[in-house]
Amino acid sequence: MNLHPNRIVRAGWAALVGLLLLVNPLFAQTKRALVIAIGKYPGASGWQSISSANDIPLIRAALAYQKFTDVTVLQDDKATKTGIINALNTLIGQCRPGDQVVIHFSSHGQQISDDSNDELDGYDEAIVCYGAPASASAKPNYDGSQHLRDDELNQLIETLRGKLGASGDILLIADACHSGTISRGGIAKIRGNSQPFNLSGKAPQVRSAPGRQVAKPFLAPSPARGGVATGLAPYVVISAAKAGELNYEYILPDGSDKGVGSLSYVINKVLRSVNPSETYRLLFNRIVAEMKLVAPQQTPEIDGDYDRQLFGGKAVQQVPYYPIQQLTDSGKQLIIAAGRLETVNVDTQVRVCPAGTTDPMQASSFLSGTVVQAGMFSATIRLEKPLPADQQLKQWVFVTERSFGDLSVALSLDSLRNGPLRTAAENVLKALPLVKLTSVKASELYLSQLDSAGVSYALVRKTTDGFVVGKPIPVNRPTDGETISLRVQNYAQGKFLQTYNPSYPGIGLKLELIPSKPGGRDATDTLNRAGFLQNGLMMFSPTDKASVRITNTGSLRVYFSLIDIQPDGGVSVVFPTKETSVNHDLPENYVIEPGKTLIIPRRLDFSPPFGTETFKVLAALEKFDLRNVVGLRSLDRGTRGLSNVLEKVFGIAQLVMRGTEGEGTLPETAVGSFSYPFLIVPTRPQ
Repeated sequence: MNLHPNRIVRAGWAALVGLLLLVNPLFAQTKRALVIAIGKYPGASGWQSISSANDIPLIRAALAYQKFTDVTVLQDDKATKTGIINALNTLIGQCRPGDQVVIHFSSHGQQISDDSNDELDGYDEAIVCYGAPASASAKPNYDGSQHLRDDELNQLIETLRGKLGASGDILLIADACHSGTISRGGIAKIRGNSQPFNLSGKAPQVRSAPGRQVAKPFLAPSPARGGVATGLAPYVVISAAKAGELNYEYILPDGSDKGVGSLSYVINKVLRSVNPSETYRLLFNRIVAEMKLVAPQQTPEIDGDYDRQLFGGKAVQQVPYYPIQQLTDSGKQLIIAAGRLETVNVDTQVRVCPAGTTDPMQASSFLSGTVVQAGMFSATIRLEKPLPADQQLKQWVFVTERSFGDLSVALSLDSLRNGPLRTAAENVLKALPLVKLTSVKASELYLSQLDSAGVSYALVRKTTDGFVVGKPIPVNRPTDGETISLRVQNYAQGKFLQTYNPSYPGIGLKLELIPSKPGGRDATDTLNRAGFLQNGLMMFSPTDKASVRITNTGSLRVYFSLIDIQPDGGVSVVFPTKETSVNHDLPENYVIEPGKTLIIPRRLDFSPPFGTETFKVLAALEKFDLRNVVGLRSLDRGTRGLSNVLEKVFGIAQLVMRGTEGEGTLPETAVGSFSYPFLIVPTRPQ
């Protein structure tokens, strides 16, 4: 396999983060956090240094956005086993009933000989604390006392749950795993060790158990986690990768070559756009969708009480906003603490409105502005007129039109052996301004060649995992170069759509896939979902069928369309279905009233490519038809004739990809979205 330069393997384990908690009016709740990051281990321990320190500002920013006020950081040599236990006990001592707690770990992780005979495979999962050795060769006769085992951590968490009570809440997030293996290319960092630590005289005692066994998420405890019935705080565990997968660091695309935890990066994004009706399961769905962009070859997992609302369902419906960090140039420019990480790119349009504004488009008093400079974590905005200095703390900044930012795709032709084929492909692709031809090492996609029966085929592959984007393309005709071009454009369209997550007060949809009975009569003849769930995600094989259930959780009547983003990056419209001479599926059929639920009559089949697929529901107040613009070919039509902003989402994305002049931003208002990731596997475990 090839190593994607924007991702570094982290296979150890990482962040425990409790973020959002239920509100109990009987107590003045406090949002507390403990951030533990171990990146610089002693040289004699056998562990390599990792980028845990870079996770700290990401988690701090996410916590600040969610109003966590009591945050403690424990880093590197302070995070010995004793230091971690003392910090957790201090946290427990400070907590009161109803408090919300965050505990974040970034470190190596490892399996170690089970000391209580409660693990089926004979190994405990453990946090590698500062000073813990990687193997017996690093510290002969080691007794395991410097690893923090899952059993020990769970005892502390149980004490914390009791202190918080049923009105409290904990969310644990592990931004790594213990399944580190040899990395692609041999140059990537690894968090953790794929080889368990066998303590002297502690041969693993492997036990058997009845029924189908599914590996639990890293550090997820086995006991029930219900809070109300037991008087304990409910909690959720989210891990960055399932057992056997690598957890990849992500290199920030700002030229700094700085690595961060892929899950920490995503957590920073999703916690900035929480909806009032959102549950932990829905939050996890958004995490999975975002992880497909930064680490598509790994599958996050969830465990615990995740079918409950964030903030107890009492969050205020609020269009996302940004406080003003600084006024410059005599009030003609301002700086906000948001940048390309949140798709606040150059040319993004904003409104500056009085603090407390819930909908900027309804504000009677505002200043307009344009982003003129965007870093990863900050943006400079030029205002239409100066803002007085005394208004800095009295105004909020809202995005009203979001620019596309970088839709470019780095693509390599180095793997094409046939000289004429390479020249032909280069001539087609260099005509696309946003295709950057580069080396394999620096690429996002690459073209490879397959020769069969005298015919040459071009394969568009993802550099991270070798996934083939679409089917092989024969390249023996002049028009085949255009097919390669369209394939790359379709991938870029999907890349854009993954990051396009509009929201609008009153627009809220929830999608569910309901398994169909074999030989069932219609879409309402369904099966229980339990047998299709794997660590929080629905799982289907090519022999399965499912129905789509849509619920309008908002207060507005909306039209909707369902988009499929495949594991290989390809995009297609699921509903409305493709129009044929016998099928006249119309956009006006896809409308739903507030509070209503409907099951779409047509059932779905599943097919390769295998991996994590995402259904994305887009909704608007007027009807729209995306079938006309997914894979749009005609350049001369521009975006004229596209009646709805969502039609322009696809049309403009494609036209910008091809370098066509025209609109470069999209309105943020009156559009909503919902992402639903699921797994497609060759065979579903029975």
